[in-house]
Amino acid sequence: MIYSVGSIFLDHIIKINSFPKKPIKLLAEGIEKRLGGSAAVASFTIKKLGLDSSFIGRVGDDDVSKYLKGELIAFKIKHKDIITIKGAKSSQSYVYEDKNGERLLAAFNEKKLLNSKKLPKISFANNTTFMSDLRWIEATLYIAKNCKKKNLIQVVDLDNYKLNAKVKQIIDLSSFPIFSETGAFEYTKIKSIIGSLKKMYSKKNKFYAITAGEKGVYWIENGNIFNCKPPKIKVVETNCAGDVFHGAFAAFIHQKYPVSDSMKLATATASLKCTKKGGIYSIPSYSSVKKFENKIQLRKI
Repeated sequence: MIYSVGSIFLDHIIKINSFPKKPIKLLAEGIEKRLGGSAAVASFTIKKLGLDSSFIGRVGDDDVSKYLKGELIAFKIKHKDIITIKGAKSSQSYVYEDKNGERLLAAFNEKKLLNSKKLPKISFANNTTFMSDLRWIEATLYIAKNCKKKNLIQVVDLDNYKLNAKVKQIIDLSSFPIFSETGAFEYTKIKSIIGSLKKMYSKKNKFYAITAGEKGVYWIENGNIFNCKPPKIKVVETNCAGDVFHGAFAAFIHQKYPVSDSMKLATATASLKCTKKGGIYSIPSYSSVKKFENKIQLRKI
């Protein structure tokens, strides 16, 4: 079983032709609503790749939560341990997306939801893997401590956070901390991807990775730095590609694939996602990913 623990959103997707250079009124070309959120999308990716998937997050007691739970039910993703906060509003975001797939996102998280002290009920059974984000930092730290004790795998999405003692603990304890470029800079204060990885490794000799969009993903393992780069593709939609990557990496590393193979397959999964519209509905299948895998470039730096 793979548990994805963290954020779940109702995304309002607003399609526009292009982003203006200054604030003006725009005519939207389409409006859609979809399930979003780092951990939630990861759980859908894991399920689409053919594995048992369970999502744990926090929602309010509103109509939005009913929609989100309905999507989880439709995809047969286990979610019995979701925590419902009475009187709170579920998280929502507004995503403005242009014809090239580029986006601007504005997210709303109610403090009552975020400030809840409830932690998920997790057994930490053998052969259990976790994918978590920092939108529910208390749960991610709780998981990190228990995974370390029981030698279980934890993949952590490290993007858009403020560095503090809890985040440092999570980075130190987790098996596979995966940073965005922004997240890596927040941790190391070094703008270079290679420089950041070297600095991280000098602090503690373990795995670290940094995702870098069309440049692919870089990681350090046993002192060696590697890069997986996707081929040139026609990008249709970038929304949730990073979340798909994290979910796919968790899925393959859970199945005991080597790190390099897991990175290649996760890169292939996220790349294919970018070629189709539809959010969680356009996550590729395992068979499609395997066919695309040989187009991913793997190199040692």
